[in-house]
Amino acid sequence: MAATVGIDLGTTNSLVAVLTPEGPRLIPNALGHILTPSVVALDDEDHVLVGSVAKELQVVRPQRCASLFKRHMGSDWGTQIGKQTFSAIDLSAWVLRSLKADAEAFLGESVTQAVVTVPAYFNEDQRRATMAAGRQAGLQVDRILNEPTAAAIAYGLHDRDSEKIAVVIDLGGGTFDVSIVDIFEGTLEIRASAGEVFLGGEDFTTAMVSHVLTSQGMVFERCEMDEPLRVSRLRRECELAKRQLARQDVASVRMPDAQGQLIDDSPLVEVRVDDFEKWTTSILD
Repeated sequence: MAATVGIDLGTTNSLVAVLTPEGPRLIPNALGHILTPSVVALDDEDHVLVGSVAKELQVVRPQRCASLFKRHMGSDWGTQIGKQTFSAIDLSAWVLRSLKADAEAFLGESVTQAVVTVPAYFNEDQRRATMAAGRQAGLQVDRILNEPTAAAIAYGLHDRDSEKIAVVIDLGGGTFDVSIVDIFEGTLEIRASAGEVFLGGEDFTTAMVSHVLTSQGMVFERCEMDEPLRVSRLRRECELAKRQLARQDVASVRMPDAQGQLIDDSPLVEVRVDDFEKWTTSILD
């Protein structure tokens, strides 16, 4: 019997897994990584790139790349890359194709069925768009599973004997959702759910980018329009600094030039944990 894979189609990163007799097994991609960045790009020959390669290209050729498209699922949003226009479904399908290929290489067999997770607050249009992306990628989506339900199952809440009500908080790279889960007799039922499709780690990174630019006498919106290469490189530098601040009190951000280059005498901007928390408090509130 052909395997059914489980896919977390994320805003910033995606991954695929399979259930084995020993339990769930995360499947590495062609680079050996568990996480595949949800980024799609076209190179100069209009070949489609997905994942880490596309994310690297995004630093130097942002106009050839697309990311955060999960936020637009179920809408008529589209973006132009080169001479082609892609919808959120098209771009999500490319990510799913990549995960499907990774699963087939890992399992040594064709993969045609999947369970895909979505935020609990996704409406019917967004859920149908996710299933359409699966079909476009050559996958039959057997079930759309709410992410808080998946989290509760992974944590083992459904195996506990006592009845309980749990709060599942999912703050991801691009979306944020909170669900109240009712657990009784091994059954999970989502009692209530709410969320924000335009809130996540990417917005915290943007806040740091904006304040670093301000410290250098620049305005984020103006730079984003006039100097996109500077902003794309700075975004990556701020993402690295943000991760460092999870382990230490201070991180340094290197300031790229207008062409997005980091040179020996690139200014260093010091970012402290207290500063970062102050910059992001309004977002969290």
